Amino acid sequence: MPLVSVIMNIRNGAAFLREAMDSVMAQTFADWELIVWDDCSTDNSAAIVAEYKDPRVRYFLSPEETPLGKARDNAMRQARGEWLTFLDCDDLWTATKLEKQMALADERVGIIYGRTVLFWPNGRKRDYDQAHEFSQLPEGDIFSELFRSACFISGSAVLRRSAVEEIGGIPEYIEMTPDYYLYVAIARRYPARAVQEVVYWYRMHGSNMGLRNRREVHQEALVMIDQWAECLDPRIAAYRRMTHATGLAWEEMRSLASAGTGIRRLFSEGSVTWLMSRPFVNALRRMRRKLRRPLWQHSQFQD
Repeated sequence: MPLVSVIMNIRNGAAFLREAMDSVMAQTFADWELIVWDDCSTDNSAAIVAEYKDPRVRYFLSPEETPLGKARDNAMRQARGEWLTFLDCDDLWTATKLEKQMALADERVGIIYGRTVLFWPNGRKRDYDQAHEFSQLPEGDIFSELFRSACFISGSAVLRRSAVEEIGGIPEYIEMTPDYYLYVAIARRYPARAVQEVVYWYRMHGSNMGLRNRREVHQEALVMIDQWAECLDPRIAAYRRMTHATGLAWEEMRSLASAGTGIRRLFSEGSVTWLMSRPFVNALRRMRRKLRRPLWQHSQFQD
């Protein structure tokens, strides 16, 4: 049995699929299988996967289209590895990603993640995790931090398969944020380790699922806050409820059909002040990066 099962969910991902698969093939750690779960693609994604004759690549065609959460769960049920990890078909791994992460594995750890960098077609780059871009990534008990700083872990994480089974996998009501749900649920029970170097490159483009489904992302985050509120500092829960309610209200106000609902939500659950502060906060972050280099830009944090 392979030690690591890599889950790659596809729905019409042909544009970047070869680059993503090549980054798996280039791993210096070879004890893996790649489970490609095709969610009824209508492009040539299946033909691209068929070009790879490596027996570690296992292709599955979903019998029906499903939300990402269900697709993740279906793919994980085919996994044989002791550890599970995800790679979206438009993203990339560094060559030593799995090697560095599995070097931190022991019988106690449930999550091993690493630093992620966003990159755009115009060459722009920045740390995915703006909360820790100038500091070490947190380790140990990160449960509360996953709410305090929202989901600061990208798809870079490697998860203990038995821990995923222990929490019951991904529930049906989680459609757009399955990774975040898994991180929170496992972090409630197991400590985390972190590779401080860059291990994951997150591609930004017009079709990013998270950008297209912001409303659902905020809705599911609010459900998770309610689910784990009793385990959280009330101040953290209240603050994060406010930010997600504000984000959801903004998305609702962008549509004429739901604008009234959004306005009511903003004034009853969200914060006008917080919403108005976002451009200034982002400007300050950009200025700070000009004055001080984030850790990922230092040579010792790059692969």
